[in-house]
Amino acid sequence: MFLKKYNTSENFELKLLFISLLILPFQTFFGILILLFLTYKTWRNNYKVIINNYLSYSLIAVTILMMISSIFAHNSGEAWLGMIHFFPFFIMFLGIRTIITNYNQLFFIILPIIFNSVIIVFLGIGEVKLGWQTPDLFFKLSGWRLMAYGIPEGRMSSVFPHANPLTLYLTTALIFTVALLIYRHHKTKFNKIDLGLIFTIIINLTGLILTSSRNGWIITFISFIGFAIYVRWYLILQLLTLGGVIISWASFGNLPAQNLFRKIVPSFIWLRLSDQMYPDRPLPTLRTTQWHFCLDLITQRPFFGWGLRNFSILYEEKTATYLGHPHNLFLMISAETGLINLLLMMFIIGKILWQGIMTLISFKSSQDQGIILFSYLMVFLSFIVFNLFDVSIFDLRLNILGWIILAAISGVREKDVI
Repeated sequence: MFLKKYNTSENFELKLLFISLLILPFQTFFGILILLFLTYKTWRNNYKVIINNYLSYSLIAVTILMMISSIFAHNSGEAWLGMIHFFPFFIMFLGIRTIITNYNQLFFIILPIIFNSVIIVFLGIGEVKLGWQTPDLFFKLSGWRLMAYGIPEGRMSSVFPHANPLTLYLTTALIFTVALLIYRHHKTKFNKIDLGLIFTIIINLTGLILTSSRNGWIITFISFIGFAIYVRWYLILQLLTLGGVIISWASFGNLPAQNLFRKIVPSFIWLRLSDQMYPDRPLPTLRTTQWHFCLDLITQRPFFGWGLRNFSILYEEKTATYLGHPHNLFLMISAETGLINLLLMMFIIGKILWQGIMTLISFKSSQDQGIILFSYLMVFLSFIVFNLFDVSIFDLRLNILGWIILAAISGVREKDVI
């Protein structure tokens, strides 16, 4: 019902975006093909608008800095290869932002993600609880697989290669679902659609629990706090604060009456948050070790870094342990491409988010109108928090999703049309 008013030929690009996001988690190859065609079409139709924008010049500057970094990289070949995680997405971002030009078009991104999350969690439950596993041929055809009892074992990963990327997708779906439920609460009477949204929230929360991801749990808590503040649900805010204090008391430090709180909080929560569930991990696998190594790299080459994809090479030479990334995107970009590039990227993204916040403030007299844009800002905040403790760009689907979310915030901000 949300998309009926857009069932016209002039919104062909939005339909392509909807279809791409709908199939992307399950058939990534075809989802990307649609996005490539959509990007080409947006550039062809809006070339002058795209080029004559400060974002284009800013991203060209970022690309040049990455190229300079690649020239002087520790391993130049790997660095040039690492450009694939950034440059194509800059082009896609600049194109997509030209077709998301009013508030109601945001639903074209929200709905497929919400729908997909239910399927993904059901597949994950079968994987982690029933031992479902797909054959190798299925992986070659689809690009994803189910591994019996998850990756790592005992943690739901579903269609993703690890539990951690899955948790970011599910938190994204959860935030959008909560926002849509609030939006409908202000618009219509309670009906079957709202019941379905509540069911989806429960499913997503179940999936997040089964991922056993501390990052995901923290993001979920922050997002609920954000919604409670935005819609002024002060009782819920107080309950969330109380719950946060109880869980923290049970999980961290050596506090008085901690054993009492640990009887209240489920053990799988405080054991995981306190890192007692997986003790005695090798030192090179700890995030703190990786982060200290990154800081050393930044100190040695602060301006242009060591080159994209070079962290893994350098870390393995130092510790004899291979890691794909240092579990912090900001430290990784600083170490691999330099502090100048990091600051420029943070300025670009920060300016878009600030302008998005200013647009949200203009909706302050109408919470039901602002809640959807608020959810986009919360989702991108989730990406930021996630990348403080992990790196999302190496999962193609999450990298695409992050840039599309940012493009939508940027596009709506320019038009300010509801």
